[in-house]
Amino acid sequence: MPPADAEWFVSAPSSGLLAPAAAEWFASASGLGLSACHSKLPCPALPDVYDGDHKAGEHFLQSCITYIQLSGEAFTLDALKIAWVLSYMKAGLTSTYALCIFQHSGEVESFSSWTEFEKEFRA
Repeated sequence: MPPADAEWFVSAPSSGLLAPAAAEWFASASGLGLSACHSKLPCPALPDVYDGDHKAGEHFLQSCITYIQLSGEAFTLDALKIAWVLSYMKAGLTSTYALCIFQHSGEVESFSSWTEFEKEFRA
């Protein structure tokens, strides 16, 4: 399991773990407040890829929230949290949605807050 630190996010483009548009966003996020996690706790489980199944949506979102909360200071900005969640939308219609957001400069930051993103996700 990859560590939740700045090096993993910045190296994501070459790791093949993220779609290219998402990888580019994370590579540019180094100045957005991403700091290394100094926790000695075990890494929390990563969320499953989300394909847009409405029945699985709340479980997916809760998995993401749990990971973010247990990752200490790794997620310092709402835009970083949102981009990280979008990076797990790799199947079905969600992949198109996430790709559109990553490909348009400033779209990740278009959500005014994490709360707004959660509301839109649950809608």
